[in-house]
Amino acid sequence: MIDCVPCENLAAFSDGEAEMLKGSVDFLGLNYYTGVFAANDPNPTHIGYLGDQRLEISFSDATGKALGPQAGSFWLHMYPQGMYNMLIKYVNDKYGDKIPAIYITENGWDEKNDEKLKVKDACVDSMREDYHKSHLVYLLKSMKEMTVPANVKGYFAWSCVIILNGLKDTP
Repeated sequence: MIDCVPCENLAAFSDGEAEMLKGSVDFLGLNYYTGVFAANDPNPTHIGYLGDQRLEISFSDATGKALGPQAGSFWLHMYPQGMYNMLIKYVNDKYGDKIPAIYITENGWDEKNDEKLKVKDACVDSMREDYHKSHLVYLLKSMKEMTVPANVKGYFAWSCVIILNGLKDTP
């Protein structure tokens, strides 16, 4: 990061702070929604975080095939293998038992906002069910099939919380 990211975009750590951080992990929280195809972009046009990554990203491979079904957001495609391959397996292979526990702190699927749907129809949500089921299958695979099972202790599904102001005695 020091070689690629402008120093003003990085947090400064003193030697003492860096030393205090070593071995201080209680758990690793991973947010996972989707995967992308990424290629090096040595001359990014974006400024800030997007430019600092020096990546050109795509949601489809070279043949135009998408990672999986698209959600409501343009960037969210169903790709449950990524939870296993890129996150759990990578972290487990790289850090092993140095991480006491792994929690999937966010994982979820949004929908295209169709205001014409009736509530009873909107509740039929097979894509969201498929999304979570398939991700949990890969999560279980990481806990059972790897040489050193991933120490996954929790999974939190991302959700939308709606706060209704001014309503009292709402059933």
